[in-house]
Amino acid sequence: MAVKRLLCFGDSNTWGYIPGHNSLVRYDENTRWTSLLQKKLGDSYKILDFGLCGCESGAKFASKFFNTDGQTLFPSVLCANLPLDAVFIMLGTNDLKKQNHWKAGDTARNLDALIEVTQTLAPEAKIFLAPAVILKDGLINDPDFDCLPAIADSKVCAEEVKALAEKRKIAFFDTNKYVHELDFDGCHFTAADHKAFADELSHFIAIHFSESKV
Repeated sequence: MAVKRLLCFGDSNTWGYIPGHNSLVRYDENTRWTSLLQKKLGDSYKILDFGLCGCESGAKFASKFFNTDGQTLFPSVLCANLPLDAVFIMLGTNDLKKQNHWKAGDTARNLDALIEVTQTLAPEAKIFLAPAVILKDGLINDPDFDCLPAIADSKVCAEEVKALAEKRKIAFFDTNKYVHELDFDGCHFTAADHKAFADELSHFIAIHFSESKV
């Protein structure tokens, strides 16, 4: 049986960022959800991990160091990893930063464009869509966010991503059913969150590929 190739495209919660450091530090391969997902699903799957710290569904604010704009980045990442059997997309947190002046509908509209790209460049690939986490009070210490409005907007954003999946009739994986803890900064997965996320996502993917649960 051919190995199923699954691209995971997301931000720092896909990359596995650990907050509280002066530089970019990530969880190791025994902890990150993408690595755990590979172990859970086994050799019949190939998990292609593309998480990028700061990645936005559609950048209004450009990083001076690297491209964080999902709209321009995603098509290249997608093509570089062809052929693909599935694409998993989880973005939205960085859209809510103060400099982006997020408005209701922004993230869903940008994700809809990524769905269009996938259906054009990888028409046979299944698409799995997940909302970013609903933010928590620890965010108050992050100068990039206006804490209370960002928390409220993250709830709206999650609802809109679900509505987009329903409208598009694509598979929706509800991040916030399985990620409850979050680190002290109010926006990043803890090690426990990574494990819970991988455990549930592995079942979700196996079901959608009509295989027995892992």
